[in-house]
Amino acid sequence: MKRFVIVFSNEPSEPAPWIPRACEAAKVTYLDNDPITTELSKNPEAQKQLLSNIPPGENAALAPHYKAALEKVAGKEARIGLYSNSWLFYLGQADGCVLDFSGLEAQRQQGLAGGMKKQDVDDYVAKYSKQMQDRARKYLPPERILVLPTNESDAKKAELAAAFIRKLG
Repeated sequence: MKRFVIVFSNEPSEPAPWIPRACEAAKVTYLDNDPITTELSKNPEAQKQLLSNIPPGENAALAPHYKAALEKVAGKEARIGLYSNSWLFYLGQADGCVLDFSGLEAQRQQGLAGGMKKQDVDDYVAKYSKQMQDRARKYLPPERILVLPTNESDAKKAELAAAFIRKLG
C-alpha cells in the first residue's frame, strides 16, 4: 500500500506534544515508535542485525525490517506521521518532513547554564541543525521540508505543521 508519510523530528528530544495535535488536525495518524520497535524485536533476522550493529546506529540492512514492522503496526492507515528523521533513511522516501530545533535550543541553554563557552554551544547547535536539514534534503525537495521557528508556542507549531501537511496532500 502506498502511504502518505510525514516525518517529524525535534531530536535529540523526545517527540514534542504538538506533533500528535498537528497530525490530528491534518488527518494523519501519528504512530508512536514503541509499537514499531516491539514488532521489530519479534523478528529473529532483525534481532540478529540489531545485535551485530555495533556501535549502534542506522544500518541499511535493517531497512526492510523497519518497513515490515511499520506495515504491521500501520495496518490500513493510509496517512501516517512518524517521529525521527531516521525514518527518512529507513523508508528511503516520505511525503514531507517537519523539523523543530527546540530540542537543540534546549541543549544550548543547558550547555550555557553548565558553563560551556557560547561559541562551543553555538557550533554544536549549528552542526546538528545542519545535519538534520541535510538529511531531510537528501530525501526530499525543499518544498517538502518545513523548519519550524523555535520560539513559537506548541499550539502555533501544531498549526503551522498541520497547514504544511494539508498543503502536501
